[in-house]
Amino acid sequence: MPQSITAFNFVETADIGTSNQLNATLENNESLELDKIPDGVVSGQTLIDFTNAPKVEVRSAVSLALLFASRAATAGMSEGDDDDDWLALYTTNLGRLGFHVPPSTMSLSKFKKEGLEVHKAIIPFLKIALGGAAMGPIILSALENLKDIDKDRPWIKLFERERREFTTRELHFAAVSADVFTTTIRHVVARLEFHSRRTNILFFKIGKTEAEFESSSTLITANNSLLESLAPKLEARMAAEIDGFLAEVKTTA
Repeated sequence: MPQSITAFNFVETADIGTSNQLNATLENNESLELDKIPDGVVSGQTLIDFTNAPKVEVRSAVSLALLFASRAATAGMSEGDDDDDWLALYTTNLGRLGFHVPPSTMSLSKFKKEGLEVHKAIIPFLKIALGGAAMGPIILSALENLKDIDKDRPWIKLFERERREFTTRELHFAAVSADVFTTTIRHVVARLEFHSRRTNILFFKIGKTEAEFESSSTLITANNSLLESLAPKLEARMAAEIDGFLAEVKTTA
């Protein structure tokens, strides 16, 4: 079966839950116009940097696709499943949408300094994982400037709202680049373990028990034509919830 037909069928038939189940309403969130996607966006639980992907059609399609894969993964969880099951289903869903997702393995890392807030501690790791500051300037700027930004900003609340059901918390980052034919996503996951549900994880100070974290970095690719053809169908499936799951990342106060 052609890849496009498989992807279209998945978009039409996948269970993505309901807005009530997934707490889709985000107070004070400004509507994000899909034909004017900015350089920085939070889509579901992923902070996306579109600096190197100027074409708005690509930005819209990627934002919707990552959100759809995430929602379908959450809706597909069963009793007893854990964060490994969720991540496996999420990446499988990306494949069903036409992305090429190579195998990725979580590796154990350690923050060099204790007492730092999470957003400061993770910056050196991200610079390496993203392939340099030029690949994810919005992501890095957002984290570096958090000290001057209100913790209740809609994009921060959205980024931290997802996936609190497990004892670990995953932070997802995606630096997107695109040429005429292909979109490439440097997708980075940092998984931190907490034994209670905490708010404002980005501002949480790392102690001895949180000094270790798991991480993975994957180079995901997709055909631009396929992504752009999927975008209207993705938008139609999620039309009622888009405002609650997409937010512009503003890196200054």
